Amino acid sequence: MKIKTLLQSNTDNKSAKKFEKEVCANLLIDPKLFDRCVHLHKGYAFLLRNWIRESYESGNTVKEVVHMIRNSKLQLDAIKVGQPLSLVA
Repeated sequence: MKIKTLLQSNTDNKSAKKFEKEVCANLLIDPKLFDRCVHLHKGYAFLLRNWIRESYESGNTVKEVVHMIRNSKLQLDAIKVGQPLSLVA
């Protein structure tokens, strides 16, 4: 891989991570807790992280992503107390 490609990839990763942090902030979730949830529990949190990244790459805004997440059946409060992310039945 060329250095230019590596630098672009690193920049894209930083931008996507910043986007994720903005989404978390708008959802009133500490980004560190979300990161911990992804690493400890995987599952829906891991899928949500990938979906946020894909939304960023597709050009969605933070507001659009937050709106879609809030309207989903994800139980976001679980992240705030260190529990695995799950769906509301």
